[in-house]
Amino acid sequence: MTSSTALNSSMSSTIRSPAPTLRIPSPSPQVSNQQFAEPQPDHLRAFVLDYLCHNCYTKTAQAFARDTAVRHLDKDGDEITSPDRRLQGNSADLTDEGLRRIRLREEVRTEILSGRIDEATALLNEHFPSVLASSSVSSSDTSSYVDSSPERIEHTPRTVLDPALLSLNLRIHAFIEACRTIPLPYSPSHRTTPITTPESTTNPSRDPDLMADERYQTELILRAQKLYALVELLRRPEDRATYLKELENVGGLLAYKVPEMSPMSKYLDQARRERVADQINRAILYHSNLLSVSHLEVAVRYNSSLWGALSELRVKVPTNSSRPAGVTLPPKPTSRSASTSGEKKPTSTVEYLSPFDLGLFLDARV
Repeated sequence: MTSSTALNSSMSSTIRSPAPTLRIPSPSPQVSNQQFAEPQPDHLRAFVLDYLCHNCYTKTAQAFARDTAVRHLDKDGDEITSPDRRLQGNSADLTDEGLRRIRLREEVRTEILSGRIDEATALLNEHFPSVLASSSVSSSDTSSYVDSSPERIEHTPRTVLDPALLSLNLRIHAFIEACRTIPLPYSPSHRTTPITTPESTTNPSRDPDLMADERYQTELILRAQKLYALVELLRRPEDRATYLKELENVGGLLAYKVPEMSPMSKYLDQARRERVADQINRAILYHSNLLSVSHLEVAVRYNSSLWGALSELRVKVPTNSSRPAGVTLPPKPTSRSASTSGEKKPTSTVEYLSPFDLGLFLDARV
């Protein structure tokens, strides 16, 4: 590979994770990447457990840990019971205290996904006060952006950590929920029965006629004015400019009797709730001294950056004899024009590495 020098220079900047969102301890000198060339069953188990705990699939994580645990036998062949080994340095903690905190994160997430922002805020203040309270994390040390844009979420895998910005994001989303006129119920996909919540504790949708009511419009306008006042208190000019633009966009909900049927409907879909819930979940993990993203996401980021750089540098596909044993290349995307036309195009004598495509990678292993 003649582009090794350029590759090393490129990768040093391309794969750099946005600190301090990812806090992965540097490997010790005794640990090398050779361990990944000889994967052990525990590696995959740790990956899965970390993903389940990170996303609050508590019962699934417990069942998986129990069914995949390595069973130790004594000299008589009897099983030796021992507590599950903790996965150091990530969110997979299956101790009683660890499970309790995962369930609390799940409760906060469910409240946000159900549109009950006040209830979620109360849970955060009670169980995870450092997430929304003043702390040592300053906005100069974190990525400060509003994550309501789907494009921004897809291409900027950073997260807000500043308590002031997190609190403001929740308040903005509470305003959005107050503008809702069409119910948007939520039932977690891993539950067999929907969540039943007393009507008095829900964040009810509004009758379309109520949105046109002068008194209710005045109430929403007052809430919007309070949001503008909070934005003016932000320390960084960049944050103020970003959130003022966001409030300008969100304020457009007031112009429609049924905002769900308007061009502003993107603010009222379930996807935005999920983005807010994911942001809060990552912040809880960060303030709990855990990784704010799962190891699976780190691996996807790494491979996407690595293979993308190799493709841009037009690195040739290594021959089979020069590859480590058992290593296969990611599936190569097929050309749409080649598949639609029945003509066979002449194959090039030189083949270059392709970018990593997660969808193709998963489909190839189904």
